[in-house]
Amino acid sequence: MVKMFRRGNGKLYLEYDAYGKTVQKSTRLQDTPQNRAFVKKEVIPTLQAKILTGEFSKDKPQSFAYYSKLYLREKEHLKSYPQIVSQIDKLNDYFKDIQTITQLKKQHIKVWVQDRLEINTPKTVREYLTSIRGVIHVAIDLEHIKDNVADNIKLPTHQKKVIEPFSQEEVIKLLDNANDWFRLYLAIGFYTGMRTGEIMGLTHADINLKDRVIHIRRSVSKNKVTTPKTQMSIRDVPILDDLVPYLKNLPKTIWLFAKVDGTVTRGSEAINRDEYVALLKRCNISYRKIYATRHTFIVSMLKYSNLSIMEIAQIVGHTTTQMIVQNYAKYIKGEHLRIDRDLKLFTDNSTDRLA
Repeated sequence: MVKMFRRGNGKLYLEYDAYGKTVQKSTRLQDTPQNRAFVKKEVIPTLQAKILTGEFSKDKPQSFAYYSKLYLREKEHLKSYPQIVSQIDKLNDYFKDIQTITQLKKQHIKVWVQDRLEINTPKTVREYLTSIRGVIHVAIDLEHIKDNVADNIKLPTHQKKVIEPFSQEEVIKLLDNANDWFRLYLAIGFYTGMRTGEIMGLTHADINLKDRVIHIRRSVSKNKVTTPKTQMSIRDVPILDDLVPYLKNLPKTIWLFAKVDGTVTRGSEAINRDEYVALLKRCNISYRKIYATRHTFIVSMLKYSNLSIMEIAQIVGHTTTQMIVQNYAKYIKGEHLRIDRDLKLFTDNSTDRLA
């Protein structure tokens, strides 16, 4: 009989008789109601069947998909869980012809990497590799294999794509030519630097025209309302004068960017890419991702406002100023030459004698 119990590390373990002795093994799953149900429904019946048929003594390795199911159980609490599920689905499909985990070789992983690099950036492929290593580690923990063949796979250096901000003229063009809700979205993006999910998560109650602030308390992604990206992302941002006209005639729904039935949007996926691309073409503006509204705001604040980098970081929800310096300093080269030449650095009159 297979028993389930919890240890001090908060994880579920199984105890059963095999090889003439009592064996205890970790499921690598946290003790949650969902994981207990999964173990009772999937893992324990499988073990009991093996014990009854005598197969358990052989402890046969399983397919990649078998271990990936256990791996996903460990990740259910993460915000990135939907993305990990999507990755695992693609990996299961790719490795489906490899019948057991012992047949998975390093060369299989290398070929997969080369194929994937034709589709994704090295950064994305690295994220996939993290999932592959995690799945294989499950098999290692179950003592079905000894080594992780996905370790030490070299990838090319990731070259981050530069996102050019929009110019002042381009911002005006886009706002003048955008339609209805999309104009409102762009205005908020350009004049606050809010992230896409944060804009999509706005309600009427978040817009305080009296005190001239927007309260950022949530984000929306894939039809789910979540907390913002980081603790620093929960913040109030000032409503600039130029943004006020766009906020005076908001839609009647609770959510600023609601579906037709008035419920919350699907986040950035609700933005019609065809509509956005058509707008850029009408304005004769080269393509940038919609996220460039945020970059445009930050660069403009660095160039034209009197705020410190720390104050700008607080407005856009960055934890530190490092992100601002690393990502945006390159857009303000030469600005140091525009300083007022009569700036007084020292208060004494030691240079008067040279006049």
